[in-house]
Amino acid sequence: MITYISLPVEISQAKNFMEIYRDRGYGKNVLGVTDDEFLRFIFIGKLCEIAFTSILRERSVLFAADDQLIPAAGAHRIGADLVLTKSNQGVDVKAAHAAYHTRILVREDQFQAHVHDLYVGAKYVTDQRIDFFGYITGSELSEVAPRDFGKGLARYFQLDLLKPIEKFIELARAGKVV
Repeated sequence: MITYISLPVEISQAKNFMEIYRDRGYGKNVLGVTDDEFLRFIFIGKLCEIAFTSILRERSVLFAADDQLIPAAGAHRIGADLVLTKSNQGVDVKAAHAAYHTRILVREDQFQAHVHDLYVGAKYVTDQRIDFFGYITGSELSEVAPRDFGKGLARYFQLDLLKPIEKFIELARAGKVV
């Protein structure tokens, strides 16, 4: 596991991103949560993405995430959160955020629309602390039967059973397929 301490600028970037969603009415609240909860999900997800790209930069992993801070005007963003340059693999960062959350969840409608090459599991602890547990491939996640955890069908995987995030970084830095 890698624990990342967020920088104030990263927290500010995630808040600005969330505020654009709020102010322009972007996104679609398909989970049936309150607007405030929906916006909090946007903030947490974006902060985890920003933190993960910072980890990759710190460890000399080449990637592209050119539109990371550009909100999607539609119901949801299409495409991966980032693409590893050397292996051309799309990566989607998934954030567990409540104290009792022990798994990553990928909504079934998102999964059916596009299976990403890799999913990275993060645990948002506070604005300042995010724990990155590991990863799973899209093909491995496709073997998991979807389940409803109260907000609709989702693919899921336990954070502590993911392949180690250090292995992800090692393979990505070497330019190998993760």
